[in-house]
Amino acid sequence: MEAAGGICIIAVGDELLEGRTVDTNSRRLQRALGGHGLAARLVQAVPDRLEDIGQALQRTRPGDLVVLTGGLGSTPDDVTRQGVAAWAGVALVDEPRALELVRARFRNLGREPRPEVLRQGQVPEGMVPVPNPVGSAPGLVGRLRQRWLVLLPGFPAEVEGLLPGVVDELRGRGALPPVSGTLVRRCAQVTELDVVRRCRPLAESHPELVWSWWVTDWGVDVRVRGQDGQDIPAPVPAELDLALGEVVFSRDERDLPQVVQDLMLAQGVTCGTAESCTAGLLGGALTAHGGSSGFFRGGILAYADQVKNRLLGVPADILAAAGAVSEPVVRAMAEGCRQRLDCSLAVAVSGISGPGGGTPDKPVGTTWMAVAAEGAGGARVWSHVYRFPADRRRNRLLTVAAALDSLRRLLEWGPERGPWDVSCAWEVQP
Repeated sequence: MEAAGGICIIAVGDELLEGRTVDTNSRRLQRALGGHGLAARLVQAVPDRLEDIGQALQRTRPGDLVVLTGGLGSTPDDVTRQGVAAWAGVALVDEPRALELVRARFRNLGREPRPEVLRQGQVPEGMVPVPNPVGSAPGLVGRLRQRWLVLLPGFPAEVEGLLPGVVDELRGRGALPPVSGTLVRRCAQVTELDVVRRCRPLAESHPELVWSWWVTDWGVDVRVRGQDGQDIPAPVPAELDLALGEVVFSRDERDLPQVVQDLMLAQGVTCGTAESCTAGLLGGALTAHGGSSGFFRGGILAYADQVKNRLLGVPADILAAAGAVSEPVVRAMAEGCRQRLDCSLAVAVSGISGPGGGTPDKPVGTTWMAVAAEGAGGARVWSHVYRFPADRRRNRLLTVAAALDSLRRLLEWGPERGPWDVSCAWEVQP
């Protein structure tokens, strides 16, 4: 590697500063590059103006890896290429390969690109294009003013699609240090503080390792790496597994929906959903990855009590006596879903996500969950209640994560133990 600095991320876009869009790309970039031992030392959000882009670049240092996201489109406010070229003192040129990538994208769509779209083929001199598998604007990589620069579109799906090619380009040019020894453990149904507590004795006994923890959509991730590319001592992986226990759902970069899908397909299991409070979010998560049609049968969105009764067969007297957010109702939802969709497993959720609707007996965040499974001795149903402590949006996301991980636990542990073993019960703390 020519220089060893840190990662500087510049997110370009008025929408970021006005609150219309949330920057999720910085996290993606840090995860993609973290295994190389590079830490982000600067993250900036700047408007779509040449002078602001130039000022942000001035805050970087020689040796840094600088990644800019956003402003690579074809509208007048997409000025990132111009801003980089002006700061670096180089020309903005029509790059033949970049232009061909743009044209090829439109040919695949059966269309001709408009003249303004071909601006996406302009490149600050000294940078090379990286094919974009999702959109039309290529990514760009190059070395300018003693810094490695990466230019990416702002759409998260395009960043996700471009990152493997960008990392390969950077590696091939010697812009990244060797991959350091890294352990990844992805956990669910556990709080960040609890994960840190479980890891603390091991972290204290290995001060030569770099430890990090962060909250994700599915739970909490742990990353452990050796400093300066050093290997992780051989006993540490097993010791980390022992410390974390069964809250670990992945020992690689797979997310929770992918892990559940892999288990379903490997075991030949089919699945359906009966959703009230999540209104389709759970089914959406289960089908997030290609190949989900191999196990997912469908879902029933039973928001109203009448729908629970008519489509899922929940008895009206149980709904009247116990209320929609209750154990007998959610158990009936799960079994009704399993029968109607003719699937091996069915998961049902019913909760009070907020901000209103809570009572002293059932405060906001109360969420009942059940899983029904077919078996040789007849169907079995398991149920559990959660008390989620957040706002409506977060409570619904926590419900989806808990449901997915409960399916994962049932598939890994088997029906004898069930998905809600008391030794691994999750009590969400505010």
